[in-house]
Amino acid sequence: MTHAAPEPIPDGPGTALSCTGSDGPDGPVIALAGDLDYETAPELIAAVEALADPPGTLVTLDLSGVQFFDSGGINVLLRTRGVLQERGVSLAVCRLSAAVERIFRITGLDTVIGPAAAPTGPLEDPAVG
Repeated sequence: MTHAAPEPIPDGPGTALSCTGSDGPDGPVIALAGDLDYETAPELIAAVEALADPPGTLVTLDLSGVQFFDSGGINVLLRTRGVLQERGVSLAVCRLSAAVERIFRITGLDTVIGPAAAPTGPLEDPAVG
């Protein structure tokens, strides 16, 4: 009797993270869609490191498209804040999804990374990017 090798477990539909940039009223806005966790952290860090904004700029993360957020997501947001602070750039968040808002409140992250006014006007579709 021969046995077939086990099938690899496919990634679920929300396991990737897309980062879509646009111009907001106070500086760049990065709309995130998908999972924000340890595995997807490099995508956010790369998007932030690619910004060439001068000191005093405000970078806003639109988190409305984040479907999954865990301790890895908390870690990458704090790392992102640190990367930006080293360059004299501030970080704010807006449009928190229900999953993100709950974790922000439970952990007190909302006292560390402040909210920004939601950008006005249409943003690019965060699923594209």
